[in-house]
Amino acid sequence: MTVTTSPRTATEGTWALPLLTLAPLAAITLLTELSTPWLVIFWILCAAAALLVMTGWISVFRHGMRGAGAWGMCILVHAVWAWQLITVVRH
Repeated sequence: MTVTTSPRTATEGTWALPLLTLAPLAAITLLTELSTPWLVIFWILCAAAALLVMTGWISVFRHGMRGAGAWGMCILVHAVWAWQLITVVRH
């Protein structure tokens, strides 16, 4: 039997690191008043998450995506990231 997918396809793990980067952002927006120091930390983590998401998409474009779980994690990362950006822009 021939396998047509690359062994380096994007999986749930591809999106785990950006999601872990976004977790402190959620804590910051839920537990603080977003003062200046927190906003600086927020934007640094947000930029790091953006770079990790971009890296994930590069992996998807080069090697494809494997499984519904990977797509679910991708959607979750993008939803959390959008929620965080909307929260800080409204502040």
